[in-house]
Amino acid sequence: MHRRNNNNNKCVYNDSGDALALKSFDADEDHNTMELGTLRELSVLRILRHENGHANIVQMIDIQEAAAGGEEGEDCGGGIGNLSMIMPLYKMGDLRGAVKRGIVLPGLAGRKQRVEIAHGLLSAVAFLHDNHIIHRDIKSDNVMITMPDDDGDRIVPVLIDFSLAKFIHGTNAVLPPGATHTGEIGTPTYTAPEVVAREEYGLPSDLWSVGVVLLESMIGELTVDRDKAAARLIEEKKESLPDSPFVTLVRGLLETDANKRLTAREALALPVFEKFGLTIPPVRIININAAFVDTNDDEEAESKNVNENALKTINGNKKKPPTKPQKLSPRERMVKKLCHELECKNPKSEVAALIYASRMEEIDAELDNITHSQSLLDCTILASRFYEEDLLCIEELEEDDGGYYPSFKHFQIETFRDNEMAILSKMDYCLYIRR
Repeated sequence: MHRRNNNNNKCVYNDSGDALALKSFDADEDHNTMELGTLRELSVLRILRHENGHANIVQMIDIQEAAAGGEEGEDCGGGIGNLSMIMPLYKMGDLRGAVKRGIVLPGLAGRKQRVEIAHGLLSAVAFLHDNHIIHRDIKSDNVMITMPDDDGDRIVPVLIDFSLAKFIHGTNAVLPPGATHTGEIGTPTYTAPEVVAREEYGLPSDLWSVGVVLLESMIGELTVDRDKAAARLIEEKKESLPDSPFVTLVRGLLETDANKRLTAREALALPVFEKFGLTIPPVRIININAAFVDTNDDEEAESKNVNENALKTINGNKKKPPTKPQKLSPRERMVKKLCHELECKNPKSEVAALIYASRMEEIDAELDNITHSQSLLDCTILASRFYEEDLLCIEELEEDDGGYYPSFKHFQIETFRDNEMAILSKMDYCLYIRR
């Protein structure tokens, strides 16, 4: 992989000379560990590969990791341990820029383009929602534009940036107020009313964001710094639009009441798409293991030994009937104790910590001895950061000196930083529980 020498370090070339995009992940400013958004994006896009891919969702081509000193993988740029993701390069840029530059035309001239953008974007969201994935940051900047060489002038939108994405359970599942591991949920101009109001929200919030994106494709950029001002502006622009099939679509997506808002599949069934020969894509459920084609048979057996009754698919399938409780192993008892000290509420944190530990024992023979090794502690901390709604402050662990967190008396952030990268690598860059 060869990098073009520019300030952003975002354009790289493979051995065949093809231009690709590189995304280097920045460190958390407070303690130089990986941001949760990085863990989210890598984990979700790692699953959406191979047969789980979608034409309107960015493809993860490769992940490159190198030591801080560079050498192998030096072309990856900066970031935590020089961790970078290789993706396709979209030379036409994002939708916001395409509208500004006139690639997406105003008025009647751009009607077909807008319908194609709407169909592609809604197809991507329908696919995500069918699989219980919420994006939470759909905006014009996160919609790239491409025109396939073999398909005339057709515009294809591609949804990127999955740093706020997460799996949620059930078709009508909602997230409680503030249910995010990051400081913000989305971008003000595109944020759904229920999110602004700090109410419970779910998959419909993505559709509001799609509605704002499509509104911008009609009237140009909407830039508002405050949520309430954005809501007023969107309402004014929505009501001022002349009636048309496309406007009916936009108004249905920009329905203030989330329960009345169009779903992605309801939107795709509107006449505006049929007129242009665009059909409703079939429901396609992802196969988690298909994303990990290099997974060997031993891993499945290994997972079965780790509290199998608690292992559930991340798509929220029904629980298996309860079976006779089994005696916990020493590691399971220790992880349960660590999760209790960290005040974990999500049972998946405990399961994830055990699975991470099963990978880490390959490189740490003393993993179960927390007086000699920090690895088991770090597996539990990382599981907590990834699965719990309340983000754990790891500085408190280091400063506590065993007062509130007795098992973490000798915890060191510097060691966690190294183990965090090791766990992610051992989990094949996907922290979600899987068989």
